[in-house]
Amino acid sequence: MKQHPLQYFIVFIAIATFHACSGPPKIKSVDTASIEFSPQNTAVDSSAYKLIAPYKKEMDAIMSEVLAVSDAALTKELPEGSLGNFVADAVLKKTNDAYHPADNKKADVCLLNNGGLRAQLPKGNITRGNVYELMPFENSIVILTISGERMQQLFQFLVDNNGAPFAGATVISKAKKITSLKIGDADLDPAKTYKVVTSDYLAAGGDKYDFFKNPVAVDTLNYKLRDAIIDCMTEENRKGNTIKSRKDGRIKYE
Repeated sequence: MKQHPLQYFIVFIAIATFHACSGPPKIKSVDTASIEFSPQNTAVDSSAYKLIAPYKKEMDAIMSEVLAVSDAALTKELPEGSLGNFVADAVLKKTNDAYHPADNKKADVCLLNNGGLRAQLPKGNITRGNVYELMPFENSIVILTISGERMQQLFQFLVDNNGAPFAGATVISKAKKITSLKIGDADLDPAKTYKVVTSDYLAAGGDKYDFFKNPVAVDTLNYKLRDAIIDCMTEENRKGNTIKSRKDGRIKYE
């Protein structure tokens, strides 16, 4: 069933008007009903349409803005996909551009979840609206400092669960056992600590990311994942570059 956006706006206006013009409401009874909105059974209220038309026009202009051009469709796949690679690479890069910690150590790795990518990106023009469809949530960026042992657990989780979007590392496994794990260009050192960029949802243990519990340190940025993606796209477009994301073997099963 396709929902008519005008109906949501009308309901919002009605609720806002009610609260603005009355005291605290008192509920006397509750009745429920299911009402289907569709182009076939929904008449346009001309007065309501006139009310929202200027805002809709402005919103349409914002969402139709072309942020970048991609030379291929970016697709969501596991254990690795061009979409997940692009998003993780973009978030890691833009996080490190904005991150200025006291110890001067930038983030090493970005780890996200495939379920958080809600749409794929087309070949050709990518609009702001496309990015909002891809990342509709208001999740913010968090940088977690974790031990080398936890980093090993993190990538073992990825191997066991057929991958996830990540950047800044390469992992090879055989029979679900990690045979090679590099952070950047160096082998993982269990004695070191590492910084992982992720979402506030995953940092809190969402999607069973239990290896993020009790980190060594937590840094938060007032920076949304979606904004990092948008900033990366506009930066590349400003440089005259197209988006070129491919599967590059950052996770391999032998």
